[in-house]
Amino acid sequence: MDSVNHIELTIHPSQVRPILRALLFAIFFHRTLDAVEPETLELLDSHIACAPNPTVEREVNAKIEEFAKEFLETGAERGELAVVFLQKKPKKGWFAITEELVPWEEHLITLHLSRTSRQQPATQQPLSGALLQLSTFCVEKKGNVPPLVGSSDQNNLSYQILIAPPPPSELFAPSSPPLYPTRLTSPPPAPSTTNAIATARDLALPPPSSDLSNPDNTSAKRASSPASATLGYLEQAKGGLRAVGAGVGWGGRAMGAAFGRGGGGGY
Repeated sequence: MDSVNHIELTIHPSQVRPILRALLFAIFFHRTLDAVEPETLELLDSHIACAPNPTVEREVNAKIEEFAKEFLETGAERGELAVVFLQKKPKKGWFAITEELVPWEEHLITLHLSRTSRQQPATQQPLSGALLQLSTFCVEKKGNVPPLVGSSDQNNLSYQILIAPPPPSELFAPSSPPLYPTRLTSPPPAPSTTNAIATARDLALPPPSSDLSNPDNTSAKRASSPASATLGYLEQAKGGLRAVGAGVGWGGRAMGAAFGRGGGGGY
């Protein structure tokens, strides 16, 4: 990939911290977009230009110690660290437009830890060749840098320092297409005594009457009352729903449950 600068070195474990410090500061110097006065850092007989930034310096030191704990203290023979530069881009969703971070350049550092020889001649110091590779890549790939939008505090560009990063093929892989929204389903309500049934039952009860000596008159009044008509309508509705059955879908089952039928499972 033309967006990946892979620096691979074989060094002694005692050189891990100064070499990582030099490479990381050089990477951020070549890719900084702020107008700053550069400083010179001398490490392993090499002069490294760096852009002073307290936030970047703290993060670089923290990541170097994390790398040392991950690979040096465990006696590993190989370790990797990467600086990934990202750009904020709008992403269309189903219900809104959000932002996503898209990588546009990666500097992958692979260190092979050799414990056989500690001292190396100055002509064989690997740092000078790595710095030359880094500066050449950044000059040739200056078109990778996207335009800066926003202030220095809040802009569209960011970075990440990754310990044991994923392969570049995975890091720069296009994001998966959005899935169709999941259809929310729920089971129909369980059978219960609804307000309609309670109202019908209440209306069907004989109203209190002080005339208890004439039960026939009371029955006649109840038969001709609006409660009898309401209960008859409910019975007709129940019969209609039974006749329609499952053809009315979930809504039919829910209504059937409201009139006394047992509800089924969700569709």
